[in-house]
Parts: sequence; C-alpha cells; structure tokens
Amino acid sequence: MLRCAPHPPQLQALCALRYLLLSITSEDKENQLKSYCQHWLSLLATNQFEDAEKLIDINNNYGVVWAESELKDAVHDYFGSDAPVSFQNENIANCYPEFLETDSGSLIFGFYLPANGEITDLTVEFEFVPIGNNNYAATINDVHVL
Repeated sequence: MLRCAPHPPQLQALCALRYLLLSITSEDKENQLKSYCQHWLSLLATNQFEDAEKLIDINNNYGVVWAESELKDAVHDYFGSDAPVSFQNENIANCYPEFLETDSGSLIFGFYLPANGEITDLTVEFEFVPIGNNNYAATINDVHVL
C-alpha cells in the first residue's frame, strides 16, 4: 500500500490505492497496456474475479470499481437477459482496441468486451493515471455501448 504523503495535493484522491500499480518502463506504452488488459480479461475468463479486481487500483470518477457484479450486470443489460454470463479470453487485438495518451498524461485503453461467446459492443475503458516514477494507477472508467 502506498502512503499519501509523498503525493502532491492534486493526487490525494489516490490515497484509495488498494493493490499494485502498473509500472511502464518502455516507450511502447500501448503494448504494455494491452498486456495488462489481456491479463485482466484472462482472469475474468477463468472466473478469477477477485484477482481481476486487484488489478484495479482506484475507483473511477463516479466512485465505482467495476467488479464481478457490475460487469455481469452490464452484460445482462446488453443481452437483455438474466442468463449466466461468461467471459472469453479473446485476443484483445480482435476486440477493436483503442489507445490514447491524454494531455494530462493519463493513458486510455479501450476494447470491446468478449462475453457469452461473442465480441460484444460493450466497450471497456481502462484509464491509467500517472502518479510519478513511471507508475500508473488503473481504473475502469466505464463499460458501455458507444
């Protein structure tokens, strides 16, 4: 767990950091984020939801952590059914990934969520917030249909 004292006041909200931070040491940020998200997806596909949640360091701007129930609710809403939900470890390259580096230094990586045997139109939008020393705190901003 990180301590809050070393962070500038504008990052004090990151005191809610719960687990591990992503350290990006290479210039190929997009591939590192793709690998991170692929690992998260592989955990979902094997029903390791607690481990997947550990990859999310901070709540999003709405105070939400996209855990098992939130993800399954989004899939239920998408399919209009309460049928069991499954996630597939589809190669993210096949899920229409998008990468963006914002002016503030945050990194955005989004892709379509593979669920119930198909690549859905549900976009998972990860944000990686810089906190210094090449470390980033991960969150999922939203899971939605564009």
